[in-house]
Amino acid sequence: MSGFFQKFRRDIVGIAWLAASLFIGLALFSFTPTDPSFNSIGSKLQVRNYCGYIGSFSADLLFQIWGLSAWILVLSGLRMATRTFRGQSVSWSGTRTVWALLLLVTVSSLLGLHFPQTRLYANTIASGGIVGAVAAQGLVTAFNFLGASIILWSFALMLLVFYTERPLKDLFKAPLSFFSGLRQSLFAKTDFVRKLFTFEPMKPMPAGASARALEVVVAKPAKEEKEEKEEKKKFKFTLPLTKAAGKDESEIEEANDEAEESESAPMTVNVTQVARRKVKLMAKVERRIENWKLPELNLLEDPPATRVRVDEREMNRKAGILVDKLSQFGVRGDVAHAKPGPAVTMYEFKPAADVKISKITELADDLSLALSSESVRIIAPIPGRDVVGIETSNSQRETVYLKDILANDVFWGEQMKLPMCLGRQADGETKVVDLRKMPHLMVAGTTGSGKSVFVVAAITGLLFKHSPKSLRLVLIDPKQVDLAAFNQVPHLLMPPIREPKKAVSALKWAIKEMDKRYRSMSKFGARGLEGFNEIVGKLSEEKLKEHEALMQEWELDARKLEQYYFTPQPYIVIVVEEFGDLMAVDKANVENLVVRLAQMARACGIHLILAMQSPRKDVVTGLIKTNIPGRISFKVASKMDSRIILDDSGAERLLPNGDLLFLAPGVSKPQRHHAPWVTEGEISAVMSFWGDQGEPQYDTLAMRALEGSGGGFDLSGEAEDGGFGEGGEEDHDERYDEILAAVSGLKEVSASLLQRKFKLGYPRAA
Repeated sequence: MSGFFQKFRRDIVGIAWLAASLFIGLALFSFTPTDPSFNSIGSKLQVRNYCGYIGSFSADLLFQIWGLSAWILVLSGLRMATRTFRGQSVSWSGTRTVWALLLLVTVSSLLGLHFPQTRLYANTIASGGIVGAVAAQGLVTAFNFLGASIILWSFALMLLVFYTERPLKDLFKAPLSFFSGLRQSLFAKTDFVRKLFTFEPMKPMPAGASARALEVVVAKPAKEEKEEKEEKKKFKFTLPLTKAAGKDESEIEEANDEAEESESAPMTVNVTQVARRKVKLMAKVERRIENWKLPELNLLEDPPATRVRVDEREMNRKAGILVDKLSQFGVRGDVAHAKPGPAVTMYEFKPAADVKISKITELADDLSLALSSESVRIIAPIPGRDVVGIETSNSQRETVYLKDILANDVFWGEQMKLPMCLGRQADGETKVVDLRKMPHLMVAGTTGSGKSVFVVAAITGLLFKHSPKSLRLVLIDPKQVDLAAFNQVPHLLMPPIREPKKAVSALKWAIKEMDKRYRSMSKFGARGLEGFNEIVGKLSEEKLKEHEALMQEWELDARKLEQYYFTPQPYIVIVVEEFGDLMAVDKANVENLVVRLAQMARACGIHLILAMQSPRKDVVTGLIKTNIPGRISFKVASKMDSRIILDDSGAERLLPNGDLLFLAPGVSKPQRHHAPWVTEGEISAVMSFWGDQGEPQYDTLAMRALEGSGGGFDLSGEAEDGGFGEGGEEDHDERYDEILAAVSGLKEVSASLLQRKFKLGYPRAA
């Protein structure tokens, strides 16, 4: 019997809810004060209530206690019946019961507050019932009428959200759509009536004119007539188009001949322009920073006025398919909720208590076949929830525009130092994260997945918030294509790097810069770049001159290691577009340098963004993964690639063109997002805006490093332990005294001996 009930549980429970709500509704609708009830009992009373004695007593009790708000019970029952038949969650938890009762009390109180003297049904029922009258009187005594109104209406809206578990914009969408349609209908009718009673002045017709002479023929010069015929030839019928319409080739030629010979053949060309939704920035932003002016959002393209939304009936249909398909494999449960997003819709499936999660994860391909979906991804379970997430691709995908993301107030918040625009989450919410807190990022994705567009959009977003005073960029682009648009942006710290050997030199310079910043922070007692900038920003003119004189003295003394900064320093973001190419050319050096930067560079404001097409094991090594917890994966070729970049499968099931998984530090499961789209025209407009304000001012030491002079240190040799080679002005080695004391008692000393004993590189040992 239990198995039979479980099989038809949805129908049985739905019918029960529907019957209960209809019974209460009919009882309330047919309520008569003279019916038998607790207030009127007698043997001669006749029952007129549609539901008999039980209905008359129930209706009287409900009306006496709650007043007109008793109808909420009917609506609640109908809602539960509808959700049950649709296969949605029907669990009536204690919390949901509390919200429903509080909503009932609040509505009764509002009726008692606004209609205290109104009595219904022959003055036997108060509008808000006993509960409403008592609650309203108490609130008015404590807060007066206006205060009580504000409190009750606020509580009513909040409880409505808690009970329905839907935002207000969705709850009021249907009423607003109705009034909007009504307004458009009235406008259309008004326009029709106005045109109906608007008359054009009539011109007298010449005598003897026939009915066909209604067309006005204007003589044209021969030149204009020839040009018009040439224009008509451009719009001839084409073979594929007319064949699709059911015409053969002879009919096509005949139609073309008629179009050429006819002088009055009408030709209408409709040019449809997509309506745009004006996106405005609500946050207050300081546009001018010293001599630099930040770009405005109007440089970016507005999104379309109408968004691509998932049909609710389609979601309900797929939810039913999911439940039925899973039940065929012995997986019982219900779809608790559906969250539509730009590219996918996530269904929250709550399995029965005896269902193993592993049985659900094995059914991804079967569900994809049943739903006719391009991609199905299963999250089992959703962290912190008792449901399993089943993500299916939408039939129509919505493009996420960068302008929409940048208009979010979170992007411009003070706590967002280096905001990265991830786009929209699977449920459609905007997502912006701070690179400063990650503090480094790896991005992987095959060709066509949207990886390069995301990197470009991320850099563009940073250029909207930072001037060259607060942000400097180091761009490494071996492909020489993806980051070419930023070649002349004034934020560049050095020219864009396209050769792998120069990329290694740039990374070595970054380590020297990191060491210098840490010396500076230590000297001024700061623990991070923000604290350092705040301290040195308050130095007096005298202190600044003292530090400047000391730096000049040390420069003459050739003590480069003692140099430090005493002015505010910008963030440095190093972007590597094809990290796999660097690892293929010089894996040992690149890995050592990247690991050292990833381990130590966070506090001093240096951050890495490493992008790659294929996250192979020889590219994403264990040391690199350990030190770079922030990772993004677009669609990859295999499950193995997904596990390498994310430590979890799922990226192989992503959609192309912007669909991504984001693994944040401290988060166990990757989160799905849809990256923003940015066009070449938008990037060009932003770059032109910055280019008009100034040219890049490259760092002197960085340029010396790239040119091979070292910038104060030799870049020709790299030790195995990550140290730098000898040469240049850096003659002193920090291990020189240690090694000298160790070998002072030896009879012979050679470079190979030092190399083996102290694990040095050959140039350094020599």
